[in-house]
Amino acid sequence: MTTVDSYAVAVALCLITMLCWGSWANTQKLASKEWRFQLFYWDYSIGVLLLALFFSYVRTTNREEST
Repeated sequence: MTTVDSYAVAVALCLITMLCWGSWANTQKLASKEWRFQLFYWDYSIGVLLLALFFSYVRTTNREEST
């Protein structure tokens, strides 16, 4: 787990979180009206999972190189 030591970084991360909070609703509105909700749900969930796995891999790779 990562803890933020700087108050400014913590506030910046909170603002980014608030901006991304509505990503589910916004991407669903941008999707085609012909796209069924179930398919959109699976695509969104798998995409978020793959993105999280990718960023965790990049983070651990960078951490191993720096030590």
